[in-house]
Amino acid sequence: MPDLKEQAEKELIEKARAGDIRTFGELVKIYQERSIRTAFSFLGNWEDARDVAQESFVKAYQSLSGFKGSSKFSTWFYRILMNSCKDFLRKRKSRKQAQFITGAQDEDGGAADPLDRVASSNRNALKLVMDHEITGAISKALEVLPFQQRSAFTLRYLEGMSIREIAENMVLSEGAVKAHLWQAGQKMKESLTGILEIEGGLL
Repeated sequence: MPDLKEQAEKELIEKARAGDIRTFGELVKIYQERSIRTAFSFLGNWEDARDVAQESFVKAYQSLSGFKGSSKFSTWFYRILMNSCKDFLRKRKSRKQAQFITGAQDEDGGAADPLDRVASSNRNALKLVMDHEITGAISKALEVLPFQQRSAFTLRYLEGMSIREIAENMVLSEGAVKAHLWQAGQKMKESLTGILEIEGGLL
């Protein structure tokens, strides 16, 4: 039985490729919040995350004719987003380390926790993640990860992508992705020991 949501998305993509900007706007609505949260995990700043996400959507629209549908739209778009984040970080390298925004909700009312899908399902753990200091600690722990490790970790635990999808997105073997996830998981655990228990599945 076909996935109705996936089919509807394909129809939006086809209309957008034909030049219908309004339907591309529907795609933006689908991925906007997730893309901002993903960008935040790389950049540590909500304003920068929104700017980079918006820039990525513009790039995606301009490159939409090159999307052949051989992979999921989400995989194709997140590759653009990650490259945009990488470019932004490269430009920001000489600047003072970004300040981490903690505790507040974003302008759209979304939770400020950049790792809500990594947290344990235990309610107490979720409450801890919402704590200002803990949110900042998670952001800092993510920022110091090498880009490849941070990319794999973000796509796996924020976006819920499979190992295969991450490998396709990052143009790596599945074994390399698993290695990056294991290394990132060990570093995150070490950084957050006593603060947050990262849910299993890192191996």
